[in-house]
Amino acid sequence: MQPSLLIPVLFAATSTGICPVERNIFNSIGPLDNVLLFDAPAFPEPDNQLLVAQQAFVYLHQLDFSPIVSGVQAALNALGLDIGDSLTNVEERLKLFAAVGIPDKKVEMSVQGCNQPAHLQGTSGLPDLGMVLQNVSIGSCSASKELSAKVKLSFLDPRQISATVFPSTNSGYGVISDIDDTVKVSHVLDTIDLAKATLVDDPVAVTGMPQLYESLSRSLDSPQFIYISGSPFQLYPFLHDFISTSFSASKGPILLQNLTVVDIPQLLEFAGNNGIFEYKLSQIDRIHGMYPNKKFLAIGDSTQKDPETYGAA
Repeated sequence: MQPSLLIPVLFAATSTGICPVERNIFNSIGPLDNVLLFDAPAFPEPDNQLLVAQQAFVYLHQLDFSPIVSGVQAALNALGLDIGDSLTNVEERLKLFAAVGIPDKKVEMSVQGCNQPAHLQGTSGLPDLGMVLQNVSIGSCSASKELSAKVKLSFLDPRQISATVFPSTNSGYGVISDIDDTVKVSHVLDTIDLAKATLVDDPVAVTGMPQLYESLSRSLDSPQFIYISGSPFQLYPFLHDFISTSFSASKGPILLQNLTVVDIPQLLEFAGNNGIFEYKLSQIDRIHGMYPNKKFLAIGDSTQKDPETYGAA
């Protein structure tokens, strides 16, 4: 039997007896709240105002991370993996799995070059604890392929929490791309190599794909790139850094699944489960809803039924 590390998910209960003023204070982002703001696609309304499909995760850090790291190290050793000098990689990639989501948090952000702030109204309770995904208006915006979005914080809070909004018109071309074993070497069909590529090793681009995507960016006149992966959203910082550096000419939003309780075998099974087909299909339908008149080139591999998914879409 494989050793199993279970990361418990806690949740904060809100009081129904708090007065409206107090609730407003507690619902705003405070200095102990952490916010993961995802890069997001933006699309035009009929009046040419922009809507952004913005996602955010509000959470508390688990204070003592060492038992989790020790448990993960034991689980990886049981799979025959010696993480050696890569402990830092493992810690960084597992941080969000230990995060405790917070419900009922409102996220307000400003978008550079746009005349209207975005208001995300309340993070979710269980099962998507601390998560919010909403289409919100950011008004009229300057003509740019990338807009900087920043979370509004208290004047006493010095942090800078930001993401990129990628506006695109409802015409022209777009590219929908898988990540694992399409642009990043992941070894989805091999449990041990998948564990190494996901938690231990530095990411490696699939040979020739950065050059291909750079060529597509030129030949299709800077299309909207959107990456869809069956990986859990807790790996977003890792995957975001990889796309930003290895595919700098074809950056775009990354759409990932939600996972709230995990042990190592479950995490690896999640990366290759059968629900990925339905998830990717739902995300492609969502993208078509944003850009109904845009033509999309879909790129993937055969390890997670990408051809079947694109054919069904």
